[in-house]
Amino acid sequence: RHRRGFKRPERQKARTAIVDTKRLNSGDTGGQAATILEPALACSGKRIIVTGNWFCSRTTDGGDNWVFVDPYTELPPAGAGFCCDQLIHYCSARRLWIWLLQFSKTTQGNLIRVAVSSSGAPGTWTWWDTTPTDIDEQWSGTWLDYPDLAESDNHLLLSFNVFSTTTDRWQRAVVLRLSLDQLKAREAISREAWSTEEFGSLRFCRGMGSTAIFASLSYFQPSIEVFRWPDDEEDVSQVSVAVRHWRDGPYAKPDDATSQWMNRMDDRVLGAWESGGVLGFVWVASADVQHPFPFVRVVRIRKSSNELIDEPDLWNSDRAWAYPSVCPNQRGDVGIVAVCGAGGRHPTLGVGWLDDRESNALPNWQMALGDASSHQPHARAWGDYLDIQPDPRRKTYWMASAFTLQGGAGRANIVPQVLTFKP
Repeated sequence: RHRRGFKRPERQKARTAIVDTKRLNSGDTGGQAATILEPALACSGKRIIVTGNWFCSRTTDGGDNWVFVDPYTELPPAGAGFCCDQLIHYCSARRLWIWLLQFSKTTQGNLIRVAVSSSGAPGTWTWWDTTPTDIDEQWSGTWLDYPDLAESDNHLLLSFNVFSTTTDRWQRAVVLRLSLDQLKAREAISREAWSTEEFGSLRFCRGMGSTAIFASLSYFQPSIEVFRWPDDEEDVSQVSVAVRHWRDGPYAKPDDATSQWMNRMDDRVLGAWESGGVLGFVWVASADVQHPFPFVRVVRIRKSSNELIDEPDLWNSDRAWAYPSVCPNQRGDVGIVAVCGAGGRHPTLGVGWLDDRESNALPNWQMALGDASSHQPHARAWGDYLDIQPDPRRKTYWMASAFTLQGGAGRANIVPQVLTFKP
């Protein structure tokens, strides 16, 4: 029978090729890699920076040699000190490296740091710190977590969930808008903010232009909430797009030890893209009648009319898919990195792209498998996100950051990596 999603490699020759895999060792990460790694990636030619919990590593030769950069000491201390989440981004239009670091919380709150550099080299960073009360003086006793970062034509966009420091309960989500020109000039920054107390875990579209587009899921009805913030406007608009129902958990099964890496999984939006007049969004749903394992929900919407186009999910009958990240390459094709496993399989990396070139056929994810982990993590959890970027040197290629466990189930066995792949 014909079905959407991933076709098993043994039954169909993959139309995605992994052309290079760069694996980082413990020296490259300073021994500071965590089993919940949350790796992020930025690239400008042969210069690549990878961040994760709790390291930063840089290469100037395309990944053959890496230099560890300690996020705890590279920049001056502030607040309660560096904590955990990081994101890294390269703004090619302004030749600017952008590094976001999340700091530890206290009873008063925490801070996030945005640093920029023209080269990405140690000792070259300029930074600005922001606390919740810098955003809104009424937000005392809150802290910022779960960041996302993207660029529009003129702005750097940041999003966070805001939690109470005393109860750790979610309060709201916030989007910050910073001028890329101010960051480039190393000027005092002006912060514009928009927040919502209805929708959380906001995720930006990759590949957006003069309008920032971000999304969340509605829990009142099966819909995706799409928000737009044009560069030259102050107001944010919102539209709801009805989609097919999905189930949120459970993801791991008590009788399947190889599914325990999904214990932290939930159904927040994990990736989004804009390309060719189409908006796309991905998250993870748990098994249902049609899908025997958790799978990646995919929704495509026409940008001009907000009309639902289709829902080409990524799924398989004998394994789960989770932790997707997506972006278009320079040609506009949509690439994905994700993790598959369960059903007797340890977490395994997968990359691919959405083939929608035949107008009379359903879009199909063309996937290839990378490294398989040798173990399940002791922590029984994998991590909140991976990362993917267009390859800046080759029009049809992507680069993705991910990780596996090799030779054991603890921190010493984490192997971060950068995969380069193409259709």
